[in-house]
Amino acid sequence: MNLEQIIEHINSVKTLEELEEVKKQYIWKKWTISAEFKKMKDLSPEEKKIKWQELARLKEGVENAVKQKYEELFKAQINKILENDIVDITLDGVKKDYGTYGLLLWFRRYLEHILQWMWFNIEMWNEIVTKYQNFEAVNIPKDHPAVEMQDTFYLEQKDETGENLVLRTHTSSWQNNVMKQYGAPCKVMLPWKVFRYENTDASHDTTFWQVEWIVIDENISLANLIWFLEQFFSTVYGQSVKVRLRPAYFPFVEPGFEWDVSCPICNGKWCSLCKWTWWIETFGAGMIHPNVLKEWWIDSSKYRWFAFGLGITRIIAIKYGIKDIRLFNSGDLRFLKSK
Repeated sequence: MNLEQIIEHINSVKTLEELEEVKKQYIWKKWTISAEFKKMKDLSPEEKKIKWQELARLKEGVENAVKQKYEELFKAQINKILENDIVDITLDGVKKDYGTYGLLLWFRRYLEHILQWMWFNIEMWNEIVTKYQNFEAVNIPKDHPAVEMQDTFYLEQKDETGENLVLRTHTSSWQNNVMKQYGAPCKVMLPWKVFRYENTDASHDTTFWQVEWIVIDENISLANLIWFLEQFFSTVYGQSVKVRLRPAYFPFVEPGFEWDVSCPICNGKWCSLCKWTWWIETFGAGMIHPNVLKEWWIDSSKYRWFAFGLGITRIIAIKYGIKDIRLFNSGDLRFLKSK
């Protein structure tokens, strides 16, 4: 069955309940796009790449058709309710508080705007992922400490292999799927909420936002990464900043680095924020590990690549002098309206 036939079926339904059953039929049950994805294990790498792109386009087309039909049926349902409703137009109008973006969402959209201006695609994916996606696909071995339950939230729900699903612990958890969709060359930004099983304090929380950038192209080097980060942080902080790199280990990059940004508060005059060192430890980055590239079906003899990620809350805290990141998830309206 092709996309046109599926869309015709979707457009023929009359109620929201029927639409939900159709959605399950094509996306979740036995003849489904998910089932077609599972058949790919027997294909060659080149066939997998072609088939993945075909199925990704098919899934996107079906989801868009379902969304459009849902909006149409929901609007018709609301209009039917309003036809039988009585509105007294003589009553005084009620002043409404329409709300606004919180600081965290506003700043995330601000970062997305900067990266779109630099020709990055923005991708959002599932918060629940498989153990393979979260660890093995990004070169984290099965015996790594991060895989243990004291560092990761495991769910009772299982995947098709019988492994428990997990709440993603980092933005890299969906790299494999994203890069198989885009191929090379590409520039992708992944702004996602992530979850860690750890004690909370002023600088740690169980739920927070990360953002990750991936760049794949020919003739990419660390020099490009350094230039890019200086331009990005200078734009974010509204002043010229420098970045400093220190060797560090991350399973999914080689070489890997911890990156420091020159303090935008004291500008080299020393202060408590940078602990009188002028540098603020900000994020990790490096050149993507060849093992990860093999999982993505990327030709490592032709393309070079880099990736880096950081916590959005950390950037905001530095920019606005916020001393406790738990405020972002506290629900305190005084803080949420402070933007």
